[in-house]
Amino acid sequence: MFEVRLRSRRVQRELGSLQKTDYQRVVIKLRTLANVPRPQGCEKLYDDIYRVRVGGIRIIYLIDEANRHIEVGGIRHRSKNTYRGIEGLFK
Repeated sequence: MFEVRLRSRRVQRELGSLQKTDYQRVVIKLRTLANVPRPQGCEKLYDDIYRVRVGGIRIIYLIDEANRHIEVGGIRHRSKNTYRGIEGLFK
């Protein structure tokens, strides 16, 4: 089992700004990632950085196999800027 962490305050704000139904769906998905870090439908974006969809929302996360952690770097509504600068989210 993996430990899921929100990487920054910005990610906490992104999660907190979601509507109630979206918030609940994202939290359920984050709990699921703790057991299955690469669920069906996830997409590898860059090195160990993955993306999973929850409706119109994208969760961008890094899998740290050695320490059994998942670090969430972004919870964003899908747009043309969703994936801009993803490498920098985890530095």
